[in-house]
Amino acid sequence: MKPRTILLVDDDTDDQVLFLDALSHVNKTVKCDIANNGLEAMEALRSKTSSPDLIFLDLNMPKMNGYECLVEIKKEHSFKHIPIVIYSTSRIETEKQRTLEMGAKHFFTKPNDFTVLMNELDRILKLELGN
Repeated sequence: MKPRTILLVDDDTDDQVLFLDALSHVNKTVKCDIANNGLEAMEALRSKTSSPDLIFLDLNMPKMNGYECLVEIKKEHSFKHIPIVIYSTSRIETEKQRTLEMGAKHFFTKPNDFTVLMNELDRILKLELGN
């Protein structure tokens, strides 16, 4: 069985570190690549021989934001099947609805509590990867 991979697209290094720490507590077998914005994410997706199994995508980033990146991913035949989890500080219901209508599978508001982060990450991984 091929190793499972996640692509985390987030420009905040503190959030990246927290996410990786939570992931290491929840599932040590899942590999996580990081892109700092939507442009880097698209470059990473296009340059890899295999696609990630799951993408966590922040909304507010420089160069190419999460909305623009979501549109680009869903446009490309090779990537549109990858489940996308919006991973944002936003708590605005209209943003959640908009991203789900655009093709995101889940909307996960970044929690302030590490245990909540681990629990939600574990739940999403089990749903999407069966782990």
